[in-house]
Amino acid sequence: MTRLSSFHLRVQHAIRQRQLLHPGERLLVAFSGGQDSFCLLQILRDLQPRWDWKLFVLHCDHRWSADETECARFLQRWLQQQGLIHAVATADPIRRDEAGARAWRYQQLDKWARIWECSAVVMGHTASDRAETLLWNLLRGTGAAGLSSLDWQRRLDERDPTSARLVRPLLGLFRWETEQFCRQHQLPVWPDRSNQDLAHGRNRLRLEVMPYLKQHFNPQLEVALNRAATLLQAEHELVVAQADQLWAQVYEPTLPKLRRDPLRAAPLALQRQVMFRFLSLVLPHHPTFDQVEAGIQLLKAGRGSRSPDYPGGSWLEVKEDHICFVSINSTSPKGSNSPRL
Repeated sequence: MTRLSSFHLRVQHAIRQRQLLHPGERLLVAFSGGQDSFCLLQILRDLQPRWDWKLFVLHCDHRWSADETECARFLQRWLQQQGLIHAVATADPIRRDEAGARAWRYQQLDKWARIWECSAVVMGHTASDRAETLLWNLLRGTGAAGLSSLDWQRRLDERDPTSARLVRPLLGLFRWETEQFCRQHQLPVWPDRSNQDLAHGRNRLRLEVMPYLKQHFNPQLEVALNRAATLLQAEHELVVAQADQLWAQVYEPTLPKLRRDPLRAAPLALQRQVMFRFLSLVLPHHPTFDQVEAGIQLLKAGRGSRSPDYPGGSWLEVKEDHICFVSINSTSPKGSNSPRL
């Protein structure tokens, strides 16, 4: 067996302590070819004899540039040489849109996890990614869920309880550590030139804003932001758990509608969480902060009061003791799983 380094032991400790992975599992490894994913794959391969895992590797080629496609070809050759079960998902032409690309990647991860019958999808996000995500989402004006969104594990598709678990066992390592690991093990990391493009806001945050904040405000910025994310995650989980209990008291799927009296008596944080969940069920798009707040205002409004119209011809309206969703097209709710605010 491979002698375990301190890196291996730290990742293995996180896996055991947080029950991220289990012996004998079939794991899909999301593999970009960058240093984090190479570090992840190597550590999982080294731990494999101790855990009896079955590893499958998926690389996604967006075909945004010739360099990206050449990377896919290189990685496919390397994976073949290593004798690893793998696939390369190649996108139909898609526009350069980070949100759209992420949605496509997650569709591919879900598809191949089902093909290979994997119970977990393992990704190489690090503590550095978590710090950047918190700061990025803070600048965009997100809620607690966004500030703590890069967690150790969750469902790949939070609306589908049959989807595989998404697991991030490297969240205890920083980017400089995965770089050091790759150098020590002489792993053929493919440099992603798009990571240097300052036209992407996330790259500018990583390359300019974070170093500036470290130099002038807090040298341990990434540690501090990870601590904040951990605290926010625990507090948000408490709010979600309490909102789930309140939901059972106020939600009525016929029409659909919310009972005003018990919702009005709840703390504002729970009101917002319930209203966000309600609007997520009835609207075809992600509810905005203003839309949630407009719904909250109806808790104390008179009968017949209504919210501003939503795109497509729908609104919220106070009828008797309920807040009702009214639509010209009589749309029905999409489901009852709980999204997070």
